[in-house]
Amino acid sequence: MATKRQGRTGLFKGVSRSPRQRQASPTSRSLAIGVIYAWDMVSDTLSWGPGAAEALGLPSRDLPKTGQAFSHLVEPGCGLSRQDAIGTAEGSGRAYETRYALRFEPDRVVMVEDAGRWQPDVEGRPAFARGQLRLDAVSGARDLLPAVLKQRSELLCSIQNGINEALRISQTCTLIVGALDDDEAGTMAEIARKLRPMMRRHDLFTVLGPHRFALNLTCCPAADAPSATKRLIGLMKDHPAAASLHLGAACAPDHTFKATKLLRFAEQALASGLERGEASKLYDARPKAPSPAAEQAPFDWIAALNSRSLILACQPMVEAHSRAPALMQARASLSSPEGGPIPLGPVPRLKEANLALLVDGRMLELAADHLKDHPGARLALPVSAKTLQDPEWLPMLAAHLGARPGIESRLVIEVPEAALAECRKILGRLHAMKALGIGLALTGFGAGYVSPGQLRMLPVDLLKIDGVFIQPLKRSTDDRLTVRTLVDRAQHLGIATAAEWVDDEVTARLLAGWGVDYLQGALFGEPEAVLQSSTLHQMLKEARG
Repeated sequence: MATKRQGRTGLFKGVSRSPRQRQASPTSRSLAIGVIYAWDMVSDTLSWGPGAAEALGLPSRDLPKTGQAFSHLVEPGCGLSRQDAIGTAEGSGRAYETRYALRFEPDRVVMVEDAGRWQPDVEGRPAFARGQLRLDAVSGARDLLPAVLKQRSELLCSIQNGINEALRISQTCTLIVGALDDDEAGTMAEIARKLRPMMRRHDLFTVLGPHRFALNLTCCPAADAPSATKRLIGLMKDHPAAASLHLGAACAPDHTFKATKLLRFAEQALASGLERGEASKLYDARPKAPSPAAEQAPFDWIAALNSRSLILACQPMVEAHSRAPALMQARASLSSPEGGPIPLGPVPRLKEANLALLVDGRMLELAADHLKDHPGARLALPVSAKTLQDPEWLPMLAAHLGARPGIESRLVIEVPEAALAECRKILGRLHAMKALGIGLALTGFGAGYVSPGQLRMLPVDLLKIDGVFIQPLKRSTDDRLTVRTLVDRAQHLGIATAAEWVDDEVTARLLAGWGVDYLQGALFGEPEAVLQSSTLHQMLKEARG
C-alpha cells in the first residue's frame, strides 16, 4: 500500500510513493556519519556538531574552538589543509574536499576526509565554511601510517619521555629546532657529532627533515635556553652551513607539558625568527594583540539596514522527479554593480542588540512584499536561532502576515535544527508560528540535534537534509547510507524531504530514486537578485535625475 503525506499549508501536496524494502536502522556507531563543523573565518570561531568530542576522542573542553587551534592538530606535509583547500577551491559551488592527518597525541594520528562548502564576504573572500570531517579509523593503525608520520611519532614519543624525565627530577626541558639552507646542510650525522659536547645522558638529537633537526635538552631551564642556543651556534661555527643556521626553542613545563605542543611552539619560534632575520628565537607565550584591521567587521550590517540596501537573492527548489519549480529560497544579499546578488554570510552577534532579529525582520518584510506583488510566488525564508529566541519575532511575523492577507500559505520559514538544542522554548514558538498558517521547514536535518522521538513532536512540513551529507554522495558509501536512513525516517513520519547542495545530475538521480521530494543546488540555478517594486521605482527616479 502506498504511503501518502499531506502538507498542512498546501505547499507540499500529498504525494504517493511505492514503499521500498526498509533496512534495519543502523546504530549511530555503524553509520559513522562523521563530525559536522561550522567555521566563521572572520572571527575564527569554530563550532562543532553533536558528538564531535566523542568522535575525535577528545574531552569536550579540548575541542578546538578556533580555526587556528584546529590547524595546530594538522600534521605538516601530510595533505592539503582545510584552509589551503578552500583557497584553491574552484567553481561557483565553492565546494572543497581534501584529506590530511590529525595528531591528537604523540603516538595517535588519524587520517581524515574534510569536505564542505564556503561562502564569500562582500569582497569575494572566503568568510564562512560548513562541512563534515570524517575520520578514517583504519588509517590510524601504526602499521598503515606513512613513513614520515611514523618517524614524527617516534620523535614526539622520545620528546615526551624527555619531558616526563625532566619533570620527575624537577627540571625543565628545552627543545631546540634548527633549520639550514638546502644547498649547505650537508649530512645530519656531521651536525650531530658537532653538537655532542653539549648533550647529556638523556638528551636527544633527531632529524626532522632533509634540512631540519631537533635537539631536546632534558635539564635546561628556560632562563638558560638563550645560552644553549648561543652555544649550539658556536659549536656549528666551522660548519659550511653555519651562516644559514636559524634556531627556534620552547621549554617544558614553562610553555607546555605536551610534546606535540612543545614541538609546534619551537617550530613557531623558528618561523618567527626566520621572518625577522634572527639567528635564534625563544617562543613567546604572551597572546598577541589583535590588529586594528582584525577588530573591524568586514561588512557593516547596521549601515546596510539603515540604508535599506539589503535585497533578496532567491534560488529555486524543484520537485525531484518532474524538475518543476516548487518554491524559491530567499537569502539576504547586496546588489552588485552588474546587477547580480552578493551573498551575505551568517549575521554576527552584537552585545548591544539582536542584530539577527533586525536582519531577519528586514528579510521578512521584503519576502512579504514580494509575495503580495507576485500571487503565484512561493518563498522559503531562513531564520536564525537568535531570532527565534527573541520574544519580538512572533509579533513581528504576525504583523507582516496581517498586513498582507493571503500570503501565509505561500511562505515557509526555515528553522535550523541546531536551534532546537539551544532553546527549549522553540517548540512552543514553532506551534505558534504554525498557527499563523505558514509552512515550516527544518534545515540541517541529520546533524544530530534532534532525536527521532523529538522529531515526531515538531509541526514541520519539510525536512531539508544537510548539504554536508549530499556533497560527497558520489564517492561516500557512508553518506549514502546516512541519507537513505534520513529519508526512511521522514517517510515513516509522513514528512516531505528536500536535499541541498545538489550540483550534478548523478546526485540528483540518486536522491530522486531514494524518495527525496525536492532538490536545491547549482544544477537547478544559482541565486538571483529580486528587486522590489519600491527599489525599481527609486532606481528609475535616480536615472531620470
